[in-house]
Amino acid sequence: MAFVLVNLVLLPVGRVWAAFWEWTVHRFLFHELGKKKGSIFSFHYHEHHRACRKEEMVDREYVNGSLFAFNGRSREIWSCLAGSALHLPLLPFAPGFVLGAWYGGMRYHWCHYKSHVDIEWCKRELHWHYEHHMAPNQDTNWGVSNEWFDKWMGTRTVWNGPKKKSEANSEQPESEPSAAR
Repeated sequence: MAFVLVNLVLLPVGRVWAAFWEWTVHRFLFHELGKKKGSIFSFHYHEHHRACRKEEMVDREYVNGSLFAFNGRSREIWSCLAGSALHLPLLPFAPGFVLGAWYGGMRYHWCHYKSHVDIEWCKRELHWHYEHHMAPNQDTNWGVSNEWFDKWMGTRTVWNGPKKKSEANSEQPESEPSAAR
């Protein structure tokens, strides 16, 4: 009974663990090392981010990419599977932790995939990830499936997008009557 209770507590711990690695890998490997051309991680910044900026958040490799081609989507899937495999030795001792971590990895991939094929969903459900790609500063908001670590580490920034022409001008359009008249 104690083993079951401990593992019920370990489920959310595993989920937070996965969120920590999602944030850490994205920030330090994909952005710090990934900005350097020739780095093994440069595909993220130089291919994925460029595609998203060019296509208003859509990354064609996520739409059409094969699991068996060497593209961003397949690299992500295989990396998530490798990360999951690393947790296998803990399965007999802490299945709750492992299942929570596996769930976090699967959720990360599903959220990342969906955010680059269904942009309206991303704007609504993962607005921080949309802001990560589309805001002027792409070096914030590293959480994909959640914004927990960005909030905890002070790297969450809010971007409301460029101001519309009517908001940028304090004057009313000529076609509308002035409220003072």
